[in-house]
Amino acid sequence: MKNARKLVALGVFCLTYSLMSCSDGHHVSDATGESSLPSSSSEEDEYFFIDSTLHVDVQRYRALNFNKDTTFWGASDCEIEDSTFSCNHVERHEFSYGIRDDFYDDFFGDKTKKRSGYRDTIYDTTYTDINFGKNALVHYTPVAEIPEFDREAVAKALSKLSGERCSQIFELRSNYSLKAIGLPGFSWKNEDDVMFGYDAYVDRDDSGQEKCSVQSARIQYTMSSHYSVVYRRSLPEELDDNTLQFFNGTLTTFQDTTISWKLVYTDQYRRADTLDITTKFEYDDSDSLRIKIYGFYDGACYDAIKPSNCK
Repeated sequence: MKNARKLVALGVFCLTYSLMSCSDGHHVSDATGESSLPSSSSEEDEYFFIDSTLHVDVQRYRALNFNKDTTFWGASDCEIEDSTFSCNHVERHEFSYGIRDDFYDDFFGDKTKKRSGYRDTIYDTTYTDINFGKNALVHYTPVAEIPEFDREAVAKALSKLSGERCSQIFELRSNYSLKAIGLPGFSWKNEDDVMFGYDAYVDRDDSGQEKCSVQSARIQYTMSSHYSVVYRRSLPEELDDNTLQFFNGTLTTFQDTTISWKLVYTDQYRRADTLDITTKFEYDDSDSLRIKIYGFYDGACYDAIKPSNCK
């Protein structure tokens, strides 16, 4: 009986000592059940420094674009010929709302592992000027070849439009940006500026008076938990591809009205010109049935890049 009591007492003592050791931080068990002793050394001691300094040779190109701005490129980004050159760079960034395994390991993994590293990293960068300076490789300024603005086709496409109030009345896809002069309350909006383009709504102001608001489309959506963003740069620059929505942002419905106005078109290098437009605005009940779903506008349009999209 006494021996049994001694065994019970010894068991209680061992259990108590074990619990006290865990609470004091003297004994740690990881997720695998294996025990490990924590290191009392500093964070720097977790690294095994194989050298005090790492020298990295980096070769970079410098080039001037059409606007005389200096751009920087990696050695592998550019192809240089006798009289021309081109540069392209693509970066893909992955995003996720969850915690990745490698992220978890970096912050919560085995802290006792020795990792090699360097105290200092020095980047020895050599710059080569492609198209400027006394040591220029070529004398060439890269410029995107922008198609000529088809003035006749655009004037014809805008010669007859819906006069519906507070609504999108036209859509034009082009390499140019547009602005209307002589049509107060009308505006061009670049669909790509917001996620689902723009729409027009009849709202009320603080005094209860009706007003027309042109703003981002009110479409409900759920963001994916994983997505990627791709950044692209190039010389010559890629052509602008603009989908432009034209709005009657007034509360006036034009039933049978002809108005002369000016269209300003500007390319990506800020070179602009104007075009005289005469538009007959008409309206019937079928105009109000035109809708836009997931980027498709079921109404009057003109596509200078792919004409078959608008017939």
